[in-house]
Amino acid sequence: MDIERIVNFVTPFRLVALIGVMMIAQGFVHMDQRDNILQFIFGIPLAAGMIGFDYLMRRATRDNTLYLWIVEAIIVAFMWYGFNHS
Repeated sequence: MDIERIVNFVTPFRLVALIGVMMIAQGFVHMDQRDNILQFIFGIPLAAGMIGFDYLMRRATRDNTLYLWIVEAIIVAFMWYGFNHS
């Protein structure tokens, strides 16, 4: 597999979507945990939203991998900064 195809497939938004899927999986694994429903409440919109935004960013950047990575990395960095300072 070509490195360009890997970089085109693994983007910052898809990594955040993977975190959402991992949150959902953790909710299924630890069913007896207190406030377990929060794993689903935050995980499902996070995963679905990031996949949708990834599709929109691909359309906006006309599937240019470099521009896609730059824009998505900046947006994810702002989201991370906002989450850490809230």
